[in-house]
Amino acid sequence: MIVKFPRRLAKKFHADERGSATIEAVLWLPAFVFLFVMIADVSLVFHRQSQILRVTQDANRAYSVGRLSNNAATEDFIKSALANLSSRVTATTVVTGGVIKSDVRVPVVDLVAVGVFKFLRGYNISVRAEHFLEY
Repeated sequence: MIVKFPRRLAKKFHADERGSATIEAVLWLPAFVFLFVMIADVSLVFHRQSQILRVTQDANRAYSVGRLSNNAATEDFIKSALANLSSRVTATTVVTGGVIKSDVRVPVVDLVAVGVFKFLRGYNISVRAEHFLEY
């Protein structure tokens, strides 16, 4: 049995535009969410990179004025201060020609909030800070 709509009802249904914005919103919503997640992750990585740099500079300054006694103590200070960001922090400190140089590496995947971007797995954030030895 075939049911036919009256022409008046079909014309009214075709001309009605209520709900058309909803369909467009549903189509664009995933793109906007993806964009916002990407912006949040990149912003968080840059913010945490500045935190890593600040901790590295503080450690070098503490070594410079004698609060930290040697390279190993400086590396341990950096690792413990950054333990809340990542458990895979690597820090290397050397003194060359009266200059303290510290290199710190942290995997990017440990710094992001959501972690949906799998292509970031092989990358590290690398920070280097140098400070003159004062004592």
